[in-house]
Amino acid sequence: MTPVSRRDRQIDLGALLLIVIGAALYLVAAAKLHTISLYSRTNPGPPGALVAADQARYTSYAGVALIILGCVVGIVAAGMHARRRPSSAT
Repeated sequence: MTPVSRRDRQIDLGALLLIVIGAALYLVAAAKLHTISLYSRTNPGPPGALVAADQARYTSYAGVALIILGCVVGIVAAGMHARRRPSSAT
């Protein structure tokens, strides 16, 4: 088993942070969208509700993109670590 370097740990931490920040961003946007969805025909909400809904939707897209980016970084880092591992030629 090869030792794990500080760089490898930092890359893993970066991937984890991307995933956590993306999930938090997505949850904030989902909460905003839920609040906007509670408006009705009799209570249409503030005049900029449609703009706020679009902004929340784009925020949720950004959260999902960060989650995907974090997963890609983690998978690439695992592949780089597996490539460095010495093969057991017996």
